[in-house]
Amino acid sequence: MRINLFFITRISFLLLFSFFFQYQFIKASEVKSEEKQLSQLWKSAIKNNINRDHYAALKDYSKALEIAPKNHFLFYNRGLTYVDLQLLTQAKSDFDKAIKIKSDFGPAYGNRGMVFYELDKKNKACEDFKKAADLKYKRAVSWIKDKNRSAWCTQN
Repeated sequence: MRINLFFITRISFLLLFSFFFQYQFIKASEVKSEEKQLSQLWKSAIKNNINRDHYAALKDYSKALEIAPKNHFLFYNRGLTYVDLQLLTQAKSDFDKAIKIKSDFGPAYGNRGMVFYELDKKNKACEDFKKAADLKYKRAVSWIKDKNRSAWCTQN
C-alpha cells in the first residue's frame, strides 16, 4: 500500500479549512447573539429610565458593560442614571471611564463638570466645561457663552 502524500496534504488542507470555517461560523453566531443581547439591554435601560425605574436601568447598563466593557456610551449613560439618583461619586467614576475610553467625548466632560459643580469643586467643573466646549459639545458652548451662569468660571 502506497501512501500518496499529495492526497494526505489535500485532505489535511480540507480538514483545516473546514475547521476554520466552522470556527468562524461559531464566532460569528456568538457575536450576533451578544449584539442582540446588548441591543435588548440598551433598549431596556432606556425604557427603565423613561419609566423612572433607575435602579433597573443601572442593572441593564451593568449587564451590557459585561458584554461591551469598552463602550463609552454605556458608561456615559450609566453615569447619567447615577446623576438622576444623585449618586454623584458613581456618576463621576462612569464619566471618567467614558473619557478614558474616548478622550474626545464632549458630553462626558460636560456632565462630569456638572457633577464637579454639584460637589462644589468649581475649578474642576470649569476645566471640564471648557474642555467640553472646546470639543463642540453644544450644551457646554451655550453654558460658557451665558455670562450669567458662567461668570465664576470665565473670569479665570
